[in-house]
Amino acid sequence: MDMEQAEQLYRLMFTNMREGLAILRLDVRDPEAMPLIVEMNPAAVKLCQCRSFNFGNCRVSDCFPGWFEAEGFRETCHRIAAFGGSQELGEVSHDGHFYRIRIFALTEEHLGFVISDCTKYRQEEEKIAQLNARLEYEAATLERRVAERTSQLEEINEELDTFAFSVSHDLRAPIRAMHAFAEILLDDEFQSPAERNAYLVRIKTAAQGMDRLIQDLLAYSRLSRQEITLEPVSLQQAVRDASQQLELASGGKGYRIEVAGDLPDVIAHHTVLVQVLLNLMTNGIKFVPKGVVPLLRIWAEDSGEYCRLYIQDNGIGIPPQHQERIFKIFERLHSIESYPGTGVGLAIVRKAVQRLGGRIGLESQEGEGSRFWIELRKE
Repeated sequence: MDMEQAEQLYRLMFTNMREGLAILRLDVRDPEAMPLIVEMNPAAVKLCQCRSFNFGNCRVSDCFPGWFEAEGFRETCHRIAAFGGSQELGEVSHDGHFYRIRIFALTEEHLGFVISDCTKYRQEEEKIAQLNARLEYEAATLERRVAERTSQLEEINEELDTFAFSVSHDLRAPIRAMHAFAEILLDDEFQSPAERNAYLVRIKTAAQGMDRLIQDLLAYSRLSRQEITLEPVSLQQAVRDASQQLELASGGKGYRIEVAGDLPDVIAHHTVLVQVLLNLMTNGIKFVPKGVVPLLRIWAEDSGEYCRLYIQDNGIGIPPQHQERIFKIFERLHSIESYPGTGVGLAIVRKAVQRLGGRIGLESQEGEGSRFWIELRKE
């Protein structure tokens, strides 16, 4: 291949390349001078923003304004020309496209200048980054769901263990009592009518206690499985409905209820919320010292996007070390003779509040009453 043919081929390649190509000339006597552009191929001309383009007299900073930091670019060009080699100058953004710039030494006064459009690669990188972010999100979501499911299973296993203990103890206790009293009735032929009636009353009482426990267990089980639709609910109406049910359930026991101010609407399920309030109110009038008239104070406080409802009583109070225990199923702090109950009520309350997407807590000191609070999202 002769020199003329080779030059023609190189010229064709220079002209038709998709990358922008330019040849820069340095003024080696003036390091402060910006390199001038000797020649550019059509791809580089399309990106050139110099209005009066003139090969040999057009500075790089005029053709590509804002693409480089002037002082650093000049120093890099002179260093490459003096010592040889090449250097990537990073990426620049122009008209919605991204370009990578590279310069390399040709002679002591000339440099090659290459502009590569990397927009497509940047878009692909962004897609990959988005996919990676999505994968990380899905992995985190899956990990969280696995952790939640594991926690739920651990809670269920704990409840099953507790239930097994209750079946062997709480449910069998009234059965043993009924069996013992029935044996006495069958074996002793010299009982008076009064004694027989007393044994029958005890059998009936044991049966009623077992029935209450079974009903509470069924309620707790249903609460874990039933579908609950959350919607705006009037706290004012829920408290009113729970108060009416408390009047029927109290068996004529005297008490007072004070509701302070208007109560807001919250996101909940009306029936479940009424059951929660009724359970807390029932506890509030049950666990009081003898001779004290139960007093319930109810009010609400704004807590950002949440509303916190307080139910305060003047009861016997709960020591701090036992305040977490009372929310566990079958946990009792007092004998059934002192304060009747199954030990399931507050477990039902916590489960219900969790199903409503809220939280429940307690502030109490022994002998100074208790203040339960429920936190639910506002409408």
